[in-house]
Amino acid sequence: MIEVDFSAATLTWQNAWLWLLAALMCWFVARRVFVVLLTAKGYAPTPVASRLLSHLVRSRNLSEDQFLRADGAEEQFVGARRNALGRLAASLNGKSPASSAWADGVRESLSDLRFADANRVPFPFAKVMRERFNAASVAQATEGPYLRDLDGNRSLDVSGSYGVNVTGYDSYKGFIERGWQKVKDLGIVLGPLHPLVADNMERLKRISGQEEVSFHVSGTEAVMAAVRLARFNTRRKKIVCFSGAYHGWWDGVQPGIGSERRIDDVLALKEMNPGSLDVIRLRAKEIAGVLVNPVQSFHPNSPPPNDAVLLSSDVRKTETQSASYGEWLRKLKAVCDECNVPLMFDEVYSGFRLAPGGAQQYFGVKADMVVYGKTLAGGLPIGVVCGPKSLMRRFDPDRPMRIAYVVGTFSAYPLAVGAMNEFLTWLESPEAAPAYAAVEARAAGWVARANAELEQSGLPVRVVNLGTIWTLEFTEPSRFNWLLQYYLRDAGINFSWVGTGRCLISMDYTEVELDRLREEIVAAAKCMQDDKWWLTEEEQPNRNKLIRTQLTKDMVASVIRLPKPLQAFYSEVMRRKHDDHEASHSHPTNQFLHLISSSVFIVCYFLLFTNLSLAVWMGVISLFLRQAGHALIEPPCHDAEQLLLGFDTRSKTWIVAGFCLIPLIAWLTAGATTTSGALLTQIGETWFAYTALVIFGRVIVLIRKFGVKLSMIWFVKLITDPITDIKAYYASVVDPLARAKS
Repeated sequence: MIEVDFSAATLTWQNAWLWLLAALMCWFVARRVFVVLLTAKGYAPTPVASRLLSHLVRSRNLSEDQFLRADGAEEQFVGARRNALGRLAASLNGKSPASSAWADGVRESLSDLRFADANRVPFPFAKVMRERFNAASVAQATEGPYLRDLDGNRSLDVSGSYGVNVTGYDSYKGFIERGWQKVKDLGIVLGPLHPLVADNMERLKRISGQEEVSFHVSGTEAVMAAVRLARFNTRRKKIVCFSGAYHGWWDGVQPGIGSERRIDDVLALKEMNPGSLDVIRLRAKEIAGVLVNPVQSFHPNSPPPNDAVLLSSDVRKTETQSASYGEWLRKLKAVCDECNVPLMFDEVYSGFRLAPGGAQQYFGVKADMVVYGKTLAGGLPIGVVCGPKSLMRRFDPDRPMRIAYVVGTFSAYPLAVGAMNEFLTWLESPEAAPAYAAVEARAAGWVARANAELEQSGLPVRVVNLGTIWTLEFTEPSRFNWLLQYYLRDAGINFSWVGTGRCLISMDYTEVELDRLREEIVAAAKCMQDDKWWLTEEEQPNRNKLIRTQLTKDMVASVIRLPKPLQAFYSEVMRRKHDDHEASHSHPTNQFLHLISSSVFIVCYFLLFTNLSLAVWMGVISLFLRQAGHALIEPPCHDAEQLLLGFDTRSKTWIVAGFCLIPLIAWLTAGATTTSGALLTQIGETWFAYTALVIFGRVIVLIRKFGVKLSMIWFVKLITDPITDIKAYYASVVDPLARAKS
C-alpha cells in the first residue's frame, strides 16, 4: 500500500497564499511610494511646514529695543527709529480720539478687532505696535471713495471692503435701495422664493456659461457647497488646492495655514509648476476637483505669476504677467479635461472685478464650476455656485438614500435677491463694459506713473497690479516693510486688516484720487527711508546677512524657549557685555586686538584637553595683548570700569604682575638638570593654577558681596567673552578692508 503525505503540500499552499498577500501589499506600498516620488516636485512644502511650526513656534514679544534693532541696526539708526515711532504713534492716535475711545471700549469683547488690531504685523513686533498704536478702523459714512470716521476725518479707501467694492460705495447704496423697493412687499419672508430669483438665475447662467445655479449665504459657504457637490457627484475624495490660496476659513480647504490638524482629503500643490500637473494626471482617480482662486497668488512680493521676472515701472510687465497666468490656467484646464477632473473657479473675490464675466472672461478659461460672492448682491452677504447638472445634483437617482445635504436658511433672502437683480441688470447693461475698460486704463496709467516716481526717487517700493487689484512690492529686504501701511494710514489712506498685501481701486476713483494716492505712497516711502527703517548697503554693510541672522535668531528663540529664570540670566549676561563694550571697547585698534586675542582664546579652549601647557602659554600672551589695548589705547575707560562687576584697572595690573612673576620664580627655583621644555611646561601649569585661583577667588568675593546669581553672571560673561567678542568686533576688521577695497 502506498501512503501519501499531504502535510508538505498543504504547507506549500499556505506559504503560497502568504507570499501572494505579501506581494500584493508590497506592490501597493511600492506603487504609492512611486507616485509620491514621481510627483514630489509638485507638492507644496509650505502647508506641511506651517502645520508643523504651528505646534513648535511660541509667542515671542520683542521689547522696544529689540524691535528697533531687529535688523542689526547700529545705535545711531536706533535713535532715529525710536523718535520716528513715537512721532508716528502720536500723530495717528491723536487724529481719531473718538474712534480710539470706541475701540478701547469694545476691544476685550470683540474678537475680530483683537485679531485685526495689529495689521499684518509679524507676531514678534505685534505687542509693541498694539501698545503704541490704536489701529482700529471705525467709520460711519462714505463719501465717494472716501470713508468718514467718528471724528469727521476722511480717508481714501483702498481696502475695497475685502473685494466687495467694484463700482463704488454710492453705486451699492443705490443697488440696495432700488432692490429693496422691488422686494419690500415680501419683506423678510424665508422659504417661498421671490419671482426675481428666476431672473437672477437666468442672468447668472448667461454670465457663468453654466446650466444650474445654487444660492448660499456667503462666499465661504458657497465654496463649501461646491466642494461637497464635486465630491458627491464624482465619488472621489480629494480636492486640489494651491499653496497660498484662501477659499474660506473652514478646514476642508485649509491644508496648512489656518488648520493645525492634518487634512487628508486636500492636496496642496505648487502653483505655476509643471509638477502639479503631473500630480493631477497620476492621481486623477482620487481627485474630486481642482479648486483655483484666479488671483490667489496675489500676495506681497508674490504677484501672479510667481515665477515672474523682477518688475519695473513698465506697465507691460503686468500685461505679460496676466498673459502668462492665463496660459497656466489654460494648461490646468487642459489637464483637468484630459483626466476628467472638474476645474472649479473660486471667484468670490475676483468675480465681477476683473471683467463683467469674471476671471473666466479675463483669462479666457471656462471652468467646470464657478463660485461667486461679495459684490454680486450689491454689497449684501451672498454666495452662488454655478455648474453643470452632472456636478450640481444633490440626490443620487440610483440610490435615493444617498444625499448631498446642502442647505442655507438665508440662501435666497429677498433683500439680497433684489439688490442682486439691480447689480446684474447694471452688469449686462451697455455702460458696464466701457466702465470696466476705463477703470482698468486709469489703473494701468496710475501704476506706471507711481512706479516711475518711486524708481526716480530711489525708493525700494513698486506697485504691482492685476486690473484694479494692486499690491506693494518691496525690492529690498527689510524686517520693517510692513510698517509702510502705518505711514500711509497717517496720511489718510484706509487699508483692510491685510494692510498693503492686497488693495483695490473702485470705479469711482478719478484721476484726482489716483494722483493723491500716488503722492501719498511716494511721500510715505520717503519718510520711512528718512526715518532709517530702510538702511542702504553703505549705511549698514552686510545688511542682508544681518537681517537673516537676526531673523534666524528670532525664529530659534520662538521654537526653543528657555525657562524664564534662564532667560533673565541670559539677558543680564548680555546686558553686562554691552555695558563693558560701551565702557572700554570703543577704539577700533582696541577692538582689533580683542578680535585677535579672542580668536586665540577659543583655540586655547580646545587645546586645554590635549596640550595644557601650550594652551596656557598662548592664552597668557593673548591676555597681555588684550590688556595692552586697555592700558595704552583707551586709558579714559578706567573710570568707567570702576562701575562694572569685573576687575578694574588696578586689580588687572596686580594680576598681570603675578603672571610676570611666576616665570621668574620658576627660573630661579629650577634645578640644574631641568630642561627648557620641562621649565616651560612647569610655568604653563603654574600659570593655569594661578588663573584658576584668580577666577574662582573672584567668584567667592562676588558671592560674599553680591550673592551667587551675580557671581555666576560675571563668571559666565568672562568665559564666553571670546565668543561674543568675535561677533562684536569682526566689523572692526571687515569694514576698513571693505572701504579700502571700494
